[in-house]
Amino acid sequence: MTRALAAYLREVERGLQAMPVRRRRLVLRELEAHLLDEADALGITEEGAMSRLLDAKERPLELASELSDGDVKNLSHRHVTSLLAGALIGAVTGGHLFAQGWLWYISLAFGLAHGLAVGAGFFWVRRHWQRLGDGWRLVMAISFTALLSIPLGFTSTRGYVLTRTFYGAYTGFLLERHAKQRPGWQWALETLAFTGFMFFMEVVVFQRVHFHWNERGLFMVLGELSFNLALQLGVIAALRLQRLLAERWVLRPQNM
Repeated sequence: MTRALAAYLREVERGLQAMPVRRRRLVLRELEAHLLDEADALGITEEGAMSRLLDAKERPLELASELSDGDVKNLSHRHVTSLLAGALIGAVTGGHLFAQGWLWYISLAFGLAHGLAVGAGFFWVRRHWQRLGDGWRLVMAISFTALLSIPLGFTSTRGYVLTRTFYGAYTGFLLERHAKQRPGWQWALETLAFTGFMFFMEVVVFQRVHFHWNERGLFMVLGELSFNLALQLGVIAALRLQRLLAERWVLRPQNM
């Protein structure tokens, strides 16, 4: 690095003090790489030529202000996108519970906890483990959403219900699995498997539900199956919404 470039980057860094340290270092590394690439393309090897190149650029503090504003806008956009995608999941699951005859405030509480805690939290944090392998991404997604789903256990008039947190962990599993295109038979099989798992936990392990092979039992099975199917569809819709909003943000003309 030339002395002129080092001085220019120090001035830019001085204007980025409000930015988090790790983010600031990343921005500076990217800026340095960009300027060095431009200098190489122009055949610049001397200190004087580099100084003239930098003199033609924005003033360091002006550039820092532009970078900070852009970072704030990107941060705000990620927040909004995560909230909207998570809210869609919560609206689907909470609305489905209400349609099944659940009390409106229980349905609302479940939808809010599921959508804003589990769904939005997943979308906001997922970028931290995207570079891991498929298996580790699933482990991180399930573990993180299991923690976020703790409030789901309180959405009951009969005390804390641990099994409701399983829906949050399953949501993380689905969100990570559906991040890649998959055939319909796989997620249909997962819906059946998770429905069986929930009945096993509720009926056999925790004995919260008394199941009998009759008309009422059939209604319970269909209700659980339809809810898990709605959850699958809500996850798919939320992922598509999140991708659409991200593409519109990245690809839209920057001078508008």
